[in-house]
Amino acid sequence: MNVIEHYREMLRYEIWANARVIESLETIPVSSRHGQDYDRAMSLLAHNALARKVWLWRIHGTAYENPSDWFPVSSLEAQRRACEEADRAWRDFIESLDDAALDREVRYAASSGDKFSSTLRDVLVHVFNHSTYHRGQIARLVTECGGQRVPTDFIAINRVTL
Repeated sequence: MNVIEHYREMLRYEIWANARVIESLETIPVSSRHGQDYDRAMSLLAHNALARKVWLWRIHGTAYENPSDWFPVSSLEAQRRACEEADRAWRDFIESLDDAALDREVRYAASSGDKFSSTLRDVLVHVFNHSTYHRGQIARLVTECGGQRVPTDFIAINRVTL
């Protein structure tokens, strides 16, 4: 497997895991879809989609304004659409890459306004790890809201039952 194939696999996992998180959020009883824990879970999912969008803007050097709210709360259907939109944009981007592109320098401003430079490879690792971190938080919140969390560990997408 060449290196870019690894990142394509990570994107496939990202798309799968985000869909599973949405499924788990759907298991929260309607009577529990209010309050701080539910809103926090919804805002974390929205944050992941928003952060993925912003990172693509940074990678492409697209001018943008930092979101006024990095953790917005919206409906589950709006979250699904935002995830699907981010998935499509990332799929198109990753498919356009080859191994050599991974060492490209990405210059960007963080949300603090501080300016940085990272390799595309490091940005990709960050984006995928960032999503995984927040999916773990969402899983805990789903349970606290009375829903059924689902496994989203990377190994679960590829393992073979014996």
